[in-house]
Amino acid sequence: MLKLNEQVALWAISVDPAADSRGFSDKVAVDGKGAINFPLLSDPRHRVIDAYGLQDSRYLKQRREGIPYPTAYVIDKAGRVAWMRIDRDHTVRPANSEIRAALDALR
Repeated sequence: MLKLNEQVALWAISVDPAADSRGFSDKVAVDGKGAINFPLLSDPRHRVIDAYGLQDSRYLKQRREGIPYPTAYVIDKAGRVAWMRIDRDHTVRPANSEIRAALDALR
């Protein structure tokens, strides 16, 4: 959990068009699990995804080309990657405690 007055920004990025991301965000907001309170960024040409080498090769040359591996980054104030985790399975995500530890390590 973020601490009061903590200067942390969270973003999500996908190849989905912005309208699809808004629809996803709206769907999550009404499912009883709470709204998404961070920006969902759209990268339909997968430029950022490709710049970080995250494109999942299982989707190459398919209709949904550009889909990235599920990835989490902690980037410090100087723009350096301080921590990252790339998963191959979209159902696997780092625990909040893992990300919290990476943020605490920046102090």
